[in-house]
Amino acid sequence: MTRLKVKVPAIREKSGKIVEAPSKAWSHDDLIAKAGKKAKDAKHMFELSNGKVVNRKKAAKVAEKAGEVPKSVGKKLHSHDLRRAAKIKKIKQW
Repeated sequence: MTRLKVKVPAIREKSGKIVEAPSKAWSHDDLIAKAGKKAKDAKHMFELSNGKVVNRKKAAKVAEKAGEVPKSVGKKLHSHDLRRAAKIKKIKQW
């Protein structure tokens, strides 16, 4: 059985629509900017390797357990935590 991992950042718009980032190089702010007005006040989420979309707390637990981020990340995962741990540069343009 494969270990569950955090795949990419995602957002949940007020309408309930989930928008996943194309890669870990994207931040939540990038997703919100690309989605425009409909993403105002969107919830910051993460997609897991099993396809589920979870909140920052659950994502932090999964990422820590999988060894994707150090324990020092804390209780809530942020998109920059994933990038920093994987040594991925932030996207410059979408």
